[in-house]
Amino acid sequence: MFLAVFCLACVLQGMFYTYFVSVLTTIEKLFQIQSKTTGIIMSATEMGQIGGALLLTYYGGQGHRPKWIGWGMVLFGASAALCSLPHFLFWRTKPNTGSSSSLSSMLAPDLYGGGLGLLATMDPSSSSEQQAISRTTTVVLAFFFLSLLGIGMGRTAVETLGIPYMDDNVAGRESPTYFAINIGVKILGPVFGFVLGSLCTSIYVDPLVEPDVTPKDPRWIGAWWLGMIFVASTILLASLSMFAFPRRLPRKGRQAAHRPKQINGKMLPAQAKTEQTVASAMRNKNPSLKDFPKAIRRLLKNDILLFRTASSVLHILPVAGLYTFLPKYLESQFRMAAHTANMISGIGGIGVMGIGIFFSGVFIRLKKPSPKFVAAWIALTALLYAIGMALLMLLGCPMSDFSGLEQTDSGMTVKLPCNRTCECDTSVFAPICTSTGETYFSACHAGCANLTQFGSQIGNTTYSNCECLDAGVTATSGYCHLECNNYIWYIGIFSLFVLIHSTSEVGSMLLTLRCVHAKDKAMALGLIQFAIGLFANVPCPIIYGAVVDSACFVWEKTCGEQGACWLYDAKTFRVSFHGTTGALMLCAFFVDLVVWYKADKITFPEDEAPPCVEMEQLAPTAPLAVQYESTL
Repeated sequence: MFLAVFCLACVLQGMFYTYFVSVLTTIEKLFQIQSKTTGIIMSATEMGQIGGALLLTYYGGQGHRPKWIGWGMVLFGASAALCSLPHFLFWRTKPNTGSSSSLSSMLAPDLYGGGLGLLATMDPSSSSEQQAISRTTTVVLAFFFLSLLGIGMGRTAVETLGIPYMDDNVAGRESPTYFAINIGVKILGPVFGFVLGSLCTSIYVDPLVEPDVTPKDPRWIGAWWLGMIFVASTILLASLSMFAFPRRLPRKGRQAAHRPKQINGKMLPAQAKTEQTVASAMRNKNPSLKDFPKAIRRLLKNDILLFRTASSVLHILPVAGLYTFLPKYLESQFRMAAHTANMISGIGGIGVMGIGIFFSGVFIRLKKPSPKFVAAWIALTALLYAIGMALLMLLGCPMSDFSGLEQTDSGMTVKLPCNRTCECDTSVFAPICTSTGETYFSACHAGCANLTQFGSQIGNTTYSNCECLDAGVTATSGYCHLECNNYIWYIGIFSLFVLIHSTSEVGSMLLTLRCVHAKDKAMALGLIQFAIGLFANVPCPIIYGAVVDSACFVWEKTCGEQGACWLYDAKTFRVSFHGTTGALMLCAFFVDLVVWYKADKITFPEDEAPPCVEMEQLAPTAPLAVQYESTL
């Protein structure tokens, strides 16, 4: 039952993170935020993780762990609900669609009701409007930062305390199976998050209003807030079950197995002394803040744990960065709609991880490999993942169907000598597709003079009498169909190497838990979470946000200021995105080699009964410990 509730909590947490990633593009377009800025805001999750990891695992690890986990779930749910609040604060009842006969109004409609006006074209000299938008964006970013901060702290309490709680209540030989089930099921969270993001972004931001654009149009704004409400309410309900679990799970026969032997109804002197020592320690086992530095020093002296921590950081950093911007990459590289990119990211990118994790746990349970073998396999998966990223650098789609794009020393530029009469704004990207299969930056860039609209949606608009097109050639809004099937190869190769890398998850957890004393298991995970937050998750969105922005070709301009990116240089995006990921994973491989070299010091116990952690924490003297073991 604990495994079921704990897995549900992990799934919901994973859902929220990837859901937030899947709606990032929508949030950036709506509130005109650059990827570097959203990267900094997303690092608030890791700041919460860093601030709470060590103290939470120190007190929670030696206290009533299910209650600590339950309060972490409550904090997570409340923070997720807070994250959706900007929608309700800045919601407008009726969007201002503008005149259907005006070409400029079709290119830049106000999608959020006129009042917010973040996507509307305005006069840069209007300082009052610019200040209003700036204040709105600042308030929105503040809400996101505070909510993600609480989410980081809540997530840390759940992840770092649940695994040791299970490990302490099952036999050592059964731990890999439980870890595999937990990690494998937890992987479903990110998958469901992308699926939920796909569903929500296919719904208009205001479900009660008929939109002017279709989901395939790059100006579409989906219901980014809807999934946050779902996750928040579900995890708050699930937290009620977590509070019902005891400090230590009862196990049939445990009390009888641990009862000391008696002769004529009396305990032996040594046994009585042991029982007194145990009872005294059980009454005084509450953690003390003055012992916290000692526990930290004990962990920092463990060289294997330190290298395992460095390995975890270098494994998480590139993987997290890749998944954070994978939907954006698929949208840009293969011109997928946002909901399609989210669905593929979830199923093809993360869904296969559950398969690898589950079967690796079963393999370890049945074959019982040595720590040396497990460490070697972890290193090999890192090397293969880096090779996979190198292969994916070669798989992309060209931008050859874009008319007027030219490569210069400073990047890509738009040059259309045929368009002599229009002064077109390159900060407003509204692509059109001609009947001959060419994509133009906008109807203005194609020199179109007439448009015909069928229905209320821009996707049903036909442009004609275009200066850059031959007589009789028309165009419609949106991208042309991409005559490139490389995305099939991309998804297949990407999923293969993700599957290979995922088989190292269970082994990594085992090495971490078995290279420290039983009483330090929670704190060891806390130390790794602290390091991951500080050195991986905090710089990850910042690093990858800068990498993504470096490939931007067309920036949105709002009131004279640079906003979100409309169009990316496909080749630059492809090479820098996968090259950064592969280089970081190659560094992880070299650290894993050091862990492999030192893995002889680690043992994998195969005891039938769960370890009695309270007894291990005592360790009074060696003879006394031997006496107590003899009574069992």
